[in-house]
Amino acid sequence: MLMQKRASKLETDFRIREAADLVIEGLAFSSITSYMSKKYTISRRQARRIAVDAYKVIRTDIEESDLDRKEMTSKLVCLLENTMHLAMKEKQYSAVATNARVLMRLIRLE
Repeated sequence: MLMQKRASKLETDFRIREAADLVIEGLAFSSITSYMSKKYTISRRQARRIAVDAYKVIRTDIEESDLDRKEMTSKLVCLLENTMHLAMKEKQYSAVATNARVLMRLIRLE
């Protein structure tokens, strides 16, 4: 079995930021995990840790930003609608349903 060298702190930070960009683009957690695992030839467990850290980066960015609740809700609605549209084009109906549930919860239609 070939042992790979451990990623440096800088490489890890880069991967986390890349994963955060994928979250912002609307990719699902499992898709980000698969993508990172394949791209960097790392285990799914390592890729999940990177994805979790990416969500933490985004949460911190939001908490430190000046966005109020209405602005944030508007951004999330737009993102979810866009993600649903793209998923429909790709015939990824489970992704559409998942995003619809999140959207319904966000705007309190459940």
